[in-house]
Amino acid sequence: MNESKKDQSHDDGHDIDNNMHDMSPGEVSKAMQQPRDLFNSEDGEVDFRGVSWQGAAILIAKFQIGLGALSLPSTFHVLGFFPGILCFVILAIMTTVAGYVCGNARRYYPHMHSIGDAGELLFGKGGREFIGVIYYIYLALVAGAGMLTTSVAFNALSEHGACTMVFVAVACLASFVVGTGFRSLGKIAWLSWVGVAGIVFAIWITAIACLAQSRPAAAPAGPIKLDIRVFPKATFIQAMSAISTQLFALGASGTFFSVSAEMKNPELFTRSLICGQSFIVITNIAISSIMYAKVGQYLASPALGSAGLLIKKISYGIALPGLLVTAILWSHIAAKYWFVRILRGTRHLQSNTVIHWTVWIGSMAVTVVFGFIIVGVVPFFNDFLSLVGALINPVFTNVLPGFMILFFLAKNPSRAGDIVEDVEREESMSAMNWILNAFKAYRNGWTAVLMLVGAWFMILTGFFIIVGGTYSTTLGIRASYNNGAVTGVFSCGDNS
Repeated sequence: MNESKKDQSHDDGHDIDNNMHDMSPGEVSKAMQQPRDLFNSEDGEVDFRGVSWQGAAILIAKFQIGLGALSLPSTFHVLGFFPGILCFVILAIMTTVAGYVCGNARRYYPHMHSIGDAGELLFGKGGREFIGVIYYIYLALVAGAGMLTTSVAFNALSEHGACTMVFVAVACLASFVVGTGFRSLGKIAWLSWVGVAGIVFAIWITAIACLAQSRPAAAPAGPIKLDIRVFPKATFIQAMSAISTQLFALGASGTFFSVSAEMKNPELFTRSLICGQSFIVITNIAISSIMYAKVGQYLASPALGSAGLLIKKISYGIALPGLLVTAILWSHIAAKYWFVRILRGTRHLQSNTVIHWTVWIGSMAVTVVFGFIIVGVVPFFNDFLSLVGALINPVFTNVLPGFMILFFLAKNPSRAGDIVEDVEREESMSAMNWILNAFKAYRNGWTAVLMLVGAWFMILTGFFIIVGGTYSTTLGIRASYNNGAVTGVFSCGDNS
């Protein structure tokens, strides 16, 4: 550990000691019971606090760009160009607010590592277990989707040179080997640079190729009609499915707890969030607008196939590392959830012990195998992923962050250093009445009123997307069965 960290740690400990000199014995007892920073061990052999603010920005960008971005242009055709952009911007604002809340919550409660810990803060231990399990399933499913999309790239490049499940297995093995080898996000962040660059360049190549073509590659012979829709001509079911897709493209807010937990300077998280999120939102809007304006109804989904076979191969070749990084990164975060959950509070969390490695390797193995099995077993995986995105994604991008805003309005916690006041304030309030107490925040001025209104807007829109999106996706799954589009389990068919 370098000298600056030692000095900072010494100063922090000195400050706490000075504060405790002014406390009563009861206050000292309360202070000693306050949860400490999860990765604050002085003697830890593994450094989990190595992510710079630039690394955090690129991690945020990589979590946010990937599978959803490749399907985003087609949502403009369903929602209409202007409503599609407006809807995307609104969702981007909400997910940015959610990311801000999730990433900065640890400045008040430094023991938190995941949104499951936030569930405990809000709703008790039962909330932690329920939300934590849902969170892990969501992460593992997105990791599986990354493996599946990687197999699409392999199929496109090789012209279906092997069984699709073989390609999925290759992506699964690579996720396990690379994800296990790098235990901290600080070591894996450099992969995110490669991942973001690969996907962004691939999408831009496709967009430029679409602009250069006289007619869409997927258009039939003869006169064509792009059917550019300024305003929607969609049913409620189609619109909700498109909104769910847009939210899935911006739905990584819940993972920002883990990013903040491994930052060298978590107080710089907001800077990272603004840089990473702004880049992704601007890039998505620019590319999706260009492609939709040029290709119209002949957009492919994923979008990399919109400019013909040759450009498709080139784009997938460039995007392949980025798609593989998606599978690696989401597998890593999913496994890290159980790793921390099991070893929290023990010396094994940051020590190279047998238990440390056993839990870490086991967590990664279970995660990648789970993702592989889901990809193979579910015969309607794309619709199933949409179902998960509609049913689970809003919980982490809208509902829980909205409740966290209400919690902060009701509790009004000070910085983590002012430990006695926080303990006394939390003991004076029950686990549930903070929702009602949050309404009293209007007394604190117009800023608090805006936060209150914004929180309830996020919560209500989250529940609306859950109900509407789940209903729409369920009907889509039924339609897939009716028209015979559903394939068998562990299918070898070409998915490119």
